[in-house]
Amino acid sequence: MFRNPLTIGIDIGHHSIKAVVLRQKKTELELVAFAEVGLPAPVSNKQNSVISPALLSAVRKLKKSLPFGARKVVMALPDNAIISKVIQLDSHLSEEESLFAVEQAISASSPFPIEELRLDFFPMAGGLFAEHLDEPSQTHPVQVYAARKDTIDSRVEVLRQARFEPEIMELQTHALVWLEHYQAERQGREGDWGVVDIGERVTAVGIRSPAGTVYRREMSFGSEALFGSGPNADGDHFFAGGVSDKAEQFTKQLADQLKRQLQLYSTTYPRSPLRGVWLSGVGMEHVVEEMLARMLSVSVQKIQPLAGFHRSAKLDLALEGQSFGQFAIAAGLAIRGCSQ
Repeated sequence: MFRNPLTIGIDIGHHSIKAVVLRQKKTELELVAFAEVGLPAPVSNKQNSVISPALLSAVRKLKKSLPFGARKVVMALPDNAIISKVIQLDSHLSEEESLFAVEQAISASSPFPIEELRLDFFPMAGGLFAEHLDEPSQTHPVQVYAARKDTIDSRVEVLRQARFEPEIMELQTHALVWLEHYQAERQGREGDWGVVDIGERVTAVGIRSPAGTVYRREMSFGSEALFGSGPNADGDHFFAGGVSDKAEQFTKQLADQLKRQLQLYSTTYPRSPLRGVWLSGVGMEHVVEEMLARMLSVSVQKIQPLAGFHRSAKLDLALEGQSFGQFAIAAGLAIRGCSQ
């Protein structure tokens, strides 16, 4: 057995599957391996369940690039696959009574029967990261997440067939916030920062709120717009001109999308102004940082998700000169697993 077990973060995207392998090494995390396998076609359907044979084939191919003995896996669900609700619970309820109250609350707002759902809930004062709870009171806010069983179980079953051991299922946006939290601690950075992950079809915004939970939003806008494909590529969304012109047009449209989301965050948390945002994802290379910072009136930096870990000289060479922004979610998932 490994003295410091390996943890794999696996991100299932539209066009590829990414994996990042970490392990605890004294007081820091060590990057052991990372890999990406392309997908000839998407492996998830409109209901967010996976097409098991296609995913299994890709996962087995991915496994060949990972260290022997790496088994423990943290995976992510798309944010649009979950039902999120904040409810108030009596502070004196037993665990069984709390579960019953949560089920009743979700039943009232879910389009699916409660028997078809898996639930997770926690006090909001605890949030994603362990912090001090508020003073005891008669009631307390509880964050509840629910997802269809098939959405979760189909992913878990594929991983088990590939002889992995899935242990944690997170949200994709939560994974980004775990990465940001880790990077901030490593750099001693102060102030509230968010992460903007620019995928091929969707851009996700994740900001750790003062309550320790995550303010998260998704927008139907991504790097596919640059190349004349996808939902944003027609009409006024098609980018003409040279490379620099396209980057500026892309940056402007991204800023227009983000302004609404950041304004909503500022309205929700007026006492926690956002100091800056990290950019990640395959689309971050097409963004003009200075222009976006000026348009949003916050600092903007491109995150290098694989650069914040201890690593071998061989991996140093593999990372040289590249940002690997597409590994942000997988890296955040691996960090999440190492926190257990």
